[in-house]
Amino acid sequence: MIFAASLVLPVSAPPIRDGALLVREGRIAAVGSLRELERENPDVELRYFPRHTIIPGAVNTHAHLGFRRGDAPEGGSFSRWVNELVSRLPEKESWTPQAARNSAREALEAGTTFLCDSSPYGECLPQLAGSGMAGIVFAEFFPFMFDSPEEAVNSIESTALSLRDGLPLRVSVETSVHAPYTVDPESSRLAARKARERGERLAIHLSESPEEYEFVLRGTGGLERVFGEPVGWGGVGVSPVRYAESVELLGPGTIAAHLASGVSEEDIEILARTGVAATLCPRSNEYLGCGVSPLPEMLGRGIRVGMGTDGLWSSPSMNLFEETLFAVNLYGLDGEMGLKLATLYGARALGIADETGSLETGKWADFALVKAAPGAPGESPEMEILEAAANSAVAMTVVGGELRYDRIGDYRG
Repeated sequence: MIFAASLVLPVSAPPIRDGALLVREGRIAAVGSLRELERENPDVELRYFPRHTIIPGAVNTHAHLGFRRGDAPEGGSFSRWVNELVSRLPEKESWTPQAARNSAREALEAGTTFLCDSSPYGECLPQLAGSGMAGIVFAEFFPFMFDSPEEAVNSIESTALSLRDGLPLRVSVETSVHAPYTVDPESSRLAARKARERGERLAIHLSESPEEYEFVLRGTGGLERVFGEPVGWGGVGVSPVRYAESVELLGPGTIAAHLASGVSEEDIEILARTGVAATLCPRSNEYLGCGVSPLPEMLGRGIRVGMGTDGLWSSPSMNLFEETLFAVNLYGLDGEMGLKLATLYGARALGIADETGSLETGKWADFALVKAAPGAPGESPEMEILEAAANSAVAMTVVGGELRYDRIGDYRG
């Protein structure tokens, strides 16, 4: 199959006017001009979309599918928000599956082709697996429910391994050490070691809020009683990043979400030295009063950075291009950098850039079709395409060569 449009933005290469992708067995077999690919493949079916642009699918490196729009806890204070969230967990169980299906569908329809969900004990795996997207569910665990760190970690290891049976080819389950204020040091260390032994990734929330910083530094701040009984491991006198390094959470396979409060130059050096990848969720951070991540400094130190939407109880949508446009405006970035953050840089953060994130021969055919084809030859079109994708202009989403979302209908050119 040849997919062609007025413009193709490979992200890893210059824009192609009247460009095309040749897709075979779910992967990109060739990228180039429509004329060239038609000439070399005269018998292959063509689908051409004038006045549209083909871009890589969004790579959402941190999301929580199991939340819904309309009844979020009040923002402005992270500790107040998270304590209300915990208090509502019993009633949330009844509607989490439907919320996860809706969130996954919203992400897919906004051009997301790869999504990382973090959910308690992997509860949103069925919804991600059934969505048509590729992705990872990072199964969170909470040691207060167990008698020892060993029991807690063995439980989540057993759960994660059992959930892997029968999954789609490109959906996997790995482990999350939720946050410094919910997982004790020894459980954190054990879980991180086991993930590294298997050569897997590890997701964490890190330095997200002023309250988390206060908890780690002084043992106060409003997060010391999230699950009722006070925990005894806060107040270690260092930043959350330094604490995470001390309990062996940081390494090349670690994806640290948020990094929005109290991240110092020393912390950035630690993140760079340990090879950690970062995920930015700026709209969630703003809603919860969590500060601004030091994106320019992290990029300057060579830290891999991707974008995440977080969930609908702290963010207005599951549209990663909308999230990225917010970051572009926040940091004064250009459209080219924005599009990379939403796609290729996210894939690099997850260690999957050889498989997805840009339109290159050999990668999975993961792409979105955007109803816009801006600019004259010689102009940079990325900002206009990013703005269009952020504003509901995604017309099709293709994952592994399979059409997963289509609002055009009769799309054969």
